[in-house]
Amino acid sequence: MGWKVFGREFLSGELANTNKFQSMKMKRNLILRAVRTWVILNNDPTFTNLNMKIYSNEVISGANTPVKLLHTSTNVQAKEDILSLNSGCKEIWFEFDDIPLHSETIYNFVLNGTGYVFSSNSHIAWRCAWPDPVYQAGFTPDAVNLGESPYAIYCIGGEFS
Repeated sequence: MGWKVFGREFLSGELANTNKFQSMKMKRNLILRAVRTWVILNNDPTFTNLNMKIYSNEVISGANTPVKLLHTSTNVQAKEDILSLNSGCKEIWFEFDDIPLHSETIYNFVLNGTGYVFSSNSHIAWRCAWPDPVYQAGFTPDAVNLGESPYAIYCIGGEFS
């Protein structure tokens, strides 16, 4: 039996900018230790490694927008450590230096990388968390809204006052 996943591919330059991001507001104050997320690798894409960055948020024309870089993961995920096959879907993680995230603040999580070469036949995609995202503020999980599904991303940490 197969497993069907959905994702949004990274085009040329998008692993070096903030075009693709996931906005999140924590349910309570959180000391962030790590972030888990999923990537889809199609036909042995060319890249060196991936990291995660956290940006502040500004609402521009009614949409959340990453503005100022706040934190960068302390680790990277090298291509050879993510997948040894030509194609696949893999959960990866990024560690942080126990950073405080406040429940009243919106943060933007950005997947970045180096050495990426996009091709329509060979690329990286960020997996969508459809049909059951953990952070689904304002999202109705049905087939009509599949294209708006948040990315599969999960914060690991502990609560603080």
